[in-house]
Amino acid sequence: MPKKEVEEEPFYVGIEDPAELRRTVLESTRDVVQHLQRSERFKAVRKEKLEQIDKLKSLIKEIIKNVNKLKSVLPKTKLRAVPRKKPAVRPAPVEKPKEIPKPKPEKPKPATELEKLEAELDEIEGRLTKLT
Repeated sequence: MPKKEVEEEPFYVGIEDPAELRRTVLESTRDVVQHLQRSERFKAVRKEKLEQIDKLKSLIKEIIKNVNKLKSVLPKTKLRAVPRKKPAVRPAPVEKPKEIPKPKPEKPKPATELEKLEAELDEIEGRLTKLT
């Protein structure tokens, strides 16, 4: 059987608001281009990061090599460095007139975590001012 040739007739569709459609297409195209630009910047940052990591690795290898070289040059000893403690400096006691202790009003417990932390911070700052 012979195949029937299908004649293609032009098919037209009416567009009600061509300017709005054009604007929408252009905005979509702009968004796609912006996403592509961000993607390219991301790729560049990733490449820079990998380069910096490689540079860091080579520096660490060089440092390890230099430390090992230094260890081989230094004399062998069983002495170990002892960490120094800073001497506690105590100011001379100053006599103050005795104060009558005032009853402290009880503070209600703070409700939120942030308020608890703020209360602790205020307490620590109060102690610091007493020390100085």
